[in-house]
Amino acid sequence: MPLASMIEECPVSTSPTHVLILGTVWPEPTSSAAGLHHWSLIRAFQKTQWEITYVSPSSPNHFCRQLENAGVNTKTFLPNDSTFDAFIRELKPDYAVFDRFILEEQFGWRVRENSPHTVRIVDTEDLHFLRRTRQAALKANIDLESIFDAKLDFNNEDSVREVASIYRSDCTLIISDFEMHLLREDFEIPKNLLRLFRFCYEKPQLGTGFESQKNFVMIGNFRHPPNADATRWLYTEIWPKIREEFQRRHSSPSSQSSTTTLPELHLYGAYPSREIMSLNNPKIGFHVKGPAENQYETLARYRVNLAPLRFGAGIKGKISDGWWCGLPVVTTPIGKEGMQTPDGNFGGFECRTLEDFVTRAVDLYTDATLWKTKRDEGIHTLKSLFDAQKNYDQLIVDLEDVQKNIKQFRRKNFIGEMLWHHLHKSTTYFSRWIELKNRLN
Repeated sequence: MPLASMIEECPVSTSPTHVLILGTVWPEPTSSAAGLHHWSLIRAFQKTQWEITYVSPSSPNHFCRQLENAGVNTKTFLPNDSTFDAFIRELKPDYAVFDRFILEEQFGWRVRENSPHTVRIVDTEDLHFLRRTRQAALKANIDLESIFDAKLDFNNEDSVREVASIYRSDCTLIISDFEMHLLREDFEIPKNLLRLFRFCYEKPQLGTGFESQKNFVMIGNFRHPPNADATRWLYTEIWPKIREEFQRRHSSPSSQSSTTTLPELHLYGAYPSREIMSLNNPKIGFHVKGPAENQYETLARYRVNLAPLRFGAGIKGKISDGWWCGLPVVTTPIGKEGMQTPDGNFGGFECRTLEDFVTRAVDLYTDATLWKTKRDEGIHTLKSLFDAQKNYDQLIVDLEDVQKNIKQFRRKNFIGEMLWHHLHKSTTYFSRWIELKNRLN
């Protein structure tokens, strides 16, 4: 939902329940799905009247002030800063939420030592090792079928670190039912250590309709490698063939398409590199627009959303944002992952080949009946999986369950205790060595 509404509806909490969130950066809801997801956490906590302190090693900026204006306490701590110890001892939060496993590695042991009653939670956003392994497979020219089906070797340093972080923590928030299944089945992680927390959306705000919505769109933060790769694939292979397919259909005597001119592709996203900006080519209808001031208002102007992701993980905010505006999508199995209802509903098309992607994109753009069907399926999927109040309520139920049973869960998590005793001690001592070295210098 729009950030303005999210901030306006966040009350300043008065409850003694206190949650500490540790983020790599201050959440950027207009720039990335991860930032919007963190705002969903904040919204859920504040609706329950929990007090929130947000800590980040990043320097205060506009996004930090947005938190403060919404009644969130903010604080800056660099990694290996021992003053955090006194801070956490005084704060004594009921919950500590780490933004991905890297923050848990840096701050988790300090929370454990100085506030042992605090429930430690990792918010994965997406599984880092899943995305990185798929990216490496693509660079190694492993076939897309294997990447799409996650038939890869996940025994690597990324997976070891991330899974170890899950075991060390009291609870880990997983954003996708696909990733939940992967962790439970392939890594045999106990169910009580994993809780599902998807994106959260209020009532959809639809665009004006098929006839008035024009052109294709793609949106995504370009600091995120899957988006940059998708853009290159779109520019070099997909978009030229989409234009060819339009021209072929228009030249056919039996053509009944309502489209009389070639559509354009408009590309939006925060932090575009010089390489991405250089792809701007109006002669072929490929327009690189840069950051969108409001992603929802922007998406609502277009007819078809393209998300040609060849690797990635988690669930895709670019797709669910489109559904919120009534915009169907053409994507790959990576894009569809974790975004399908139990009855198989999905607001668009999943394509496993370049040829199918092109065909479905043109079909969806030119067929008003098909477009409306897929638009409605997207709205249904959004309501089924990403209903804000339902997901907020379930999150609080899950976290309170962990807190209520924390002694039992910790006693049963022998692997986690073993990791704390052996592996994580080395991280602790290494961090203290860095701290001492910085003092001496």
